[in-house]
Amino acid sequence: MAEVTLPRPLSETDDRGRFDCGRESLNHWFLRHAWANHAAGISRTNVICDAATAEIIGYVTLSAAQVERAFLPKSQQRNKPDPVPATLLGQLAIHKDHQGKGHARSLLLFALRAALRASREIGSFGVITHPLDDSVRAFYCQCGKSGGGEGEGHMAARSRAREPHPFNTHCVIGQ
Repeated sequence: MAEVTLPRPLSETDDRGRFDCGRESLNHWFLRHAWANHAAGISRTNVICDAATAEIIGYVTLSAAQVERAFLPKSQQRNKPDPVPATLLGQLAIHKDHQGKGHARSLLLFALRAALRASREIGSFGVITHPLDDSVRAFYCQCGKSGGGEGEGHMAARSRAREPHPFNTHCVIGQ
């Protein structure tokens, strides 16, 4: 197995054109929009690379988000602002040649830790994501996030800074 770098911010000179995770929508977004959004401050994309070749092995993107209070479970709506600030885990992808080696789980943990650090300075109720399909939803559930009712397109993990696992209360943000 190739030695992998720690996650680092995407740079303009990174070769995004060779990245192929097997999902055209994620490949296209990474190639066409990741750097522009990163440079404009719209989102932050971090990459892991092969230490020897600098080939991008995977990426994860975080940005600010908000959730309408009405979409929170009733027990969590009281005394919350409307909308509630959150962090969006927008994209997470691993090159198809490197899938199944734990890189996605590592990038997810990196993203959750980054969101927790940011929430201590800025404030964020938790992390939300919009899984592309049931296989992605299953990955997040396997990693400790919970999905809700059938057909709901959103998942969330609430931040709890005093607990050992930074995002361990689960709720579904759905329609």
